[in-house]
Amino acid sequence: MARTPKKPPVPPLVENDDVREIFVTDVVGTGAIGACISINLAAHRWSVPEPGQEPEIYRALVARLVLSREAAIQLAQSLANLSQASRTAGGSDKAKDPTIA
Repeated sequence: MARTPKKPPVPPLVENDDVREIFVTDVVGTGAIGACISINLAAHRWSVPEPGQEPEIYRALVARLVLSREAAIQLAQSLANLSQASRTAGGSDKAKDPTIA
């Protein structure tokens, strides 16, 4: 009988208060880089207008997230779990938000 190799234990997570939070309004691109997944993230920004003119809104690239295959799978599973939890917690979310499929 063949033995199943043991998975190494997951190292502990150490909280780092110096990590910046990034606010994102749009996912503007995805791609594969070798075995990794790349996700480009953008946020809406406003220009500094000349006197007498209105500011213009634009999208600025704020982060490029590159995930290992394992991290991409974890992210997809976490988002699926979050979506499922929000659907079951609020009853019928479709009646509240027409954008939820």
